[in-house]
Amino acid sequence: METLVKKKKSTRKTVHISVRVPENVVKAIEILVELGFFKDKSDFVNYALQETLKEYLSNVRIKMTSELVEKYFELLEKASPKLSEKEVLKILEEVRK
Repeated sequence: METLVKKKKSTRKTVHISVRVPENVVKAIEILVELGFFKDKSDFVNYALQETLKEYLSNVRIKMTSELVEKYFELLEKASPKLSEKEVLKILEEVRK
């Protein structure tokens, strides 16, 4: 049977996790796999986790604090050490305009 859900292959590193779920949930997942909605149970779990994260993380609001801003610039410097804090602030200002 042709797979109904097409996804491009991820190049991201994955890790193995173990979860305990009710037996009837596993049976329902197996039905969806048999119907071709997912290639296997792992594919279903990965999809369900990503969708749940999107839903919850879209509702997260962060209160900006000086500590958070400082940490942001520390992480930014590690990711892109070529830009100074002053240069980043200038770029942010231009983006806001």
